[in-house]
Amino acid sequence: MSGVDASLQEIARLCKEVKPADAQALAIALIEELAIGELEAREIQLRTAFEAAFLKKRKITLLALLDEKLHGPPPASTPVSQASAQAEDDWLEEFHAALQDLSDRHIFQWSTYYRDRLAEDFNYFLDRMADPKEVRTLLPKISSALSSHAEDIFQKGFNYQMTQGESEPYALMKSLNGLQRFFDLPIEFYSTRLPGAADLESAHQLRALNSCMLSAIIIGYAQVTFGDRTGQEVLQENARAWVHTLPFLVTDDMLLVQKRIGRSHFTDGLLRSVLPTVSAFDGLGNNRQHVPLPALSQYSVAEHRLDISLRPSTRSPYQQMIEVQCYLDGGYVDRRDLEEAHRRGVAAVVAPLPSDLRAFIEQDGRLSATVVAVPREASVDSIPATRDQVLRLLVARSYRQGTTSVRSQPLQYNFARDFPLEEPGKLRYYRVHRHSVHDLLRTFESRNGVRLWCSVRRSGKTTAGFDLASTTGEAAVVSQTCSSTGELANDGVCYDRISAALDEGRRIPSTFFADLVNHCADGESADRGRTVFVLDEYETLFGDLHAALQSDSGIRYTVVQPLLNQMVRYARENLLVFLGQQPDAHFILMDQNQLSPFVRQDPFPLFAHETGAEESEFAQFTQKVLGPQVSSDASFIDAIYVETAGHPFLTVNLLRDFVAFLIEQERRQSDLHVTLEDATQFSESRLRPSRISRSREYEFFRQAASQAMGARDGRDTVWLRTVYSCLSEIMRTSPVSMRCGMKDFEDIVERIGPDTGISADRLLSSATESNFLASDGEWVWPKIRLLGRIAAISQGDVYA
Repeated sequence: MSGVDASLQEIARLCKEVKPADAQALAIALIEELAIGELEAREIQLRTAFEAAFLKKRKITLLALLDEKLHGPPPASTPVSQASAQAEDDWLEEFHAALQDLSDRHIFQWSTYYRDRLAEDFNYFLDRMADPKEVRTLLPKISSALSSHAEDIFQKGFNYQMTQGESEPYALMKSLNGLQRFFDLPIEFYSTRLPGAADLESAHQLRALNSCMLSAIIIGYAQVTFGDRTGQEVLQENARAWVHTLPFLVTDDMLLVQKRIGRSHFTDGLLRSVLPTVSAFDGLGNNRQHVPLPALSQYSVAEHRLDISLRPSTRSPYQQMIEVQCYLDGGYVDRRDLEEAHRRGVAAVVAPLPSDLRAFIEQDGRLSATVVAVPREASVDSIPATRDQVLRLLVARSYRQGTTSVRSQPLQYNFARDFPLEEPGKLRYYRVHRHSVHDLLRTFESRNGVRLWCSVRRSGKTTAGFDLASTTGEAAVVSQTCSSTGELANDGVCYDRISAALDEGRRIPSTFFADLVNHCADGESADRGRTVFVLDEYETLFGDLHAALQSDSGIRYTVVQPLLNQMVRYARENLLVFLGQQPDAHFILMDQNQLSPFVRQDPFPLFAHETGAEESEFAQFTQKVLGPQVSSDASFIDAIYVETAGHPFLTVNLLRDFVAFLIEQERRQSDLHVTLEDATQFSESRLRPSRISRSREYEFFRQAASQAMGARDGRDTVWLRTVYSCLSEIMRTSPVSMRCGMKDFEDIVERIGPDTGISADRLLSSATESNFLASDGEWVWPKIRLLGRIAAISQGDVYA
C-alpha cells in the first residue's frame, strides 16, 4: 500500500472516530507534502476521499487548499460581507449536520463521539466570541440547534425503551441518566477552561457559552413527550438531575428555563433564591480586573438547598473558594445549619425564612451579616433587592478581603481540600479525560471473551467504568456496579436482578443474562452489533454467589451454575469486563466453573505520565487538585508521580499533606511555584513512618491495609492479605531502596503464607497487573510507593 493510500485510510479512520481536527491536519500535511505531478495524478482520489470523510466546512477548506496548490490562489472577487455571510451559513450548516450525525449514528455515546465532537465546537464557538458582534447572533443559533437536538435524541431514547417493553418509570430513569451525562460535557469543557479565564472579558465569554449550551439542553428536554407526561413535568419532579446546572447560567438564560418549565411550588423557590443569586453573579467583576466564576454546584434534595462555590480568578489575591447556599423552601431552613454555614465561612446564605427564624437572625449579628432573607412568596419585584444584597456580600468577599498585601502574607488555607474526595457529586467538575482507559478498551472492544481489570482501592475504576458507558467503534458499552451509591439511577440493576434470583431460588431462564444486559443498555446503540458489558465491584457478586452456595446447595443448579454458563455463552459473541480489586474472586464452584478459564487479566492503568510531561493525565489531575493558584515545575510533578504512580485518591491525600507542609513552613502566597526541591523537602519531613502513622490524610488506607493483613476468620481474601503483607515486608526490610531481589521476594511469599496455595510467580503477576507491585525480572518493589509506606506502618486487625 502506498503512503498516500495509507494516509487516506488513516484520515477515514480518524473521522469515523470523531477526530476531525486530527484528520484535517493529516490531510493538509498530505496536500502540502505531495509534489505537483503526484498531486495531479491523485486529484480525483483525494477529492473523493475528502468528500466522503469530512463535513462541509472542513471539506471546503481542504478542497480549496487542493485547488490553490494545483491552480494558484483564487481571484479575490467575493465581497467581504458576502464571504462573512457564507462563513456564517457554513458553520451553522455544519453544526446542524454534526448534531444530526450524532443523532443518527452515535446517539447517547457521550464519552466518545459526543465529547470529541462538542469539545471541538465549544472551542470554535469560544474563539468566535472574541468578536462582540458575533455573540449577539452566535449564541441564539447555538441554543436553537442544541435544544432541537436534545428534544430529538431524548424523544428517540424514550420511545425506544417503550418499544422494548420497559416500564415508563424505568425508561424515564434511563433518560434522566442520559440528561446528566449530556450536562457533564459542557461543564467539563467550561471547567477545563476556567483557570485561563483570568480577565473579565474572557470570563464573561466562557460563562455565556456554557450557559447557552446548558440552558439549551434543559429547554430541549422540557419539550419531550414522556407518555402521559411532558418534559416540563418530569424536570419538576426530578430536580436532582438538573438543578445543579443553574448557577452556571446567566440571568437571561435562567429566565428562559424558568419560563419553559412553568410555575410550580418548586420553580417559585428558584425564583425567590436562585435567580437573584445568578443575577448577582452577572454583576460581579464590573469595573474590576478579575472576576470569580461558578466552579462547583451540588443540589441536596433532602435539604432543598443548592450549594455553590465560586473560584477566584488567578489574578485575585484572595484564592479561597467563595461559597454560597440557596434554600428553595423555607420549611427546610434550620438554625443549626445556618450556624454551621457561618462557622465554615459561607459568604452568603439566601433563604426564605420562617418568621421566628427571621427574628432570631435579626438579633444575631454574626448570622445577619451573611444571611439574605428573601420573601416567602415568589415575586419578580423582590429580585433586584435580593440580588443587590447577595452582590454586596460577594464583592466584600471577592475584593475587599483580597488586597494586594495578601500575597506577601503566609499561606493559611489548604486549597487542596477543595478537591471533593468526600463528595462524589462534585467530581464532574474536576474530571480528566482518561485516554489511557479508552485505549485499553479499544484494544479489546473488537474481541470476545472475559477481561479482568483489577487495581488498588480508589484507583478511579468506577469513574472510568461509567465514563466508558457509551459506544466506542462498533461496540455498545454498558456499565453496571455491584455497589451502587445512588449517584446514577439504575446503575445497580444487574446486581439487584441477580440478587433477587438468588433469593427466589427458582431456575433462571436460558436468556436471563443476555436479557439483563440488554435491559441495562442505554438505548438504540445496544442494537448495533456487539456489546461490552462492564461490571464494577465484581467481587461482591461472586461473594454472593459463593455465600448462596454455602447456604443452599440446590441453588447451584437453578441459578449459580446456569448464570456462569450464560456468561460464557454471552462472552463468545461479546465482551465482559470485570472491575475490582481482587483477581481471584471469580474462582468459585471450581469443579464445574466454565467461566474462570475464559477470564484474562489486563493491567489497569492509573493516571498516565511520562517523565517531564506537562500535559499528561497525571499532570492535569495534579493541577486540578492544587488549583490555579499554584504553578509547578515538571520535576515536581515527576516527584509526586514517583510516590503515587498516578493513583488518584492517594495523590489527593499526598497533595493535601503537601499544602499543609507549605502552611507549616509559612510559605508566602506570592511564592507558590513549587519545584523538585519542595517535593524533596516534603518527602524528608512528612513521609517518615512516624508522620504517616498519625496523619489523617492516610487514615483510609491505613485501615484498608490493617484489615487486609488481619486475621478475620476467613472473612478476608487470601490474595489481598498476602499482597499487602508483601508490601509491608519489602518496605520494612528495605526502607531505603524500597525493593527486594526476586529470591528475597519468593522467601517473603513463602514465609507469609505457606498454606495459601499462592505461588510467588502467580502473586507477582496478578499483583503487578493490579498496581500493587512492580518488577523488572530482577527486583520487586511497590508500584505505589506511598501505599508501601502505609502498609509498612500498619498492623493487621484481629477479629474475634
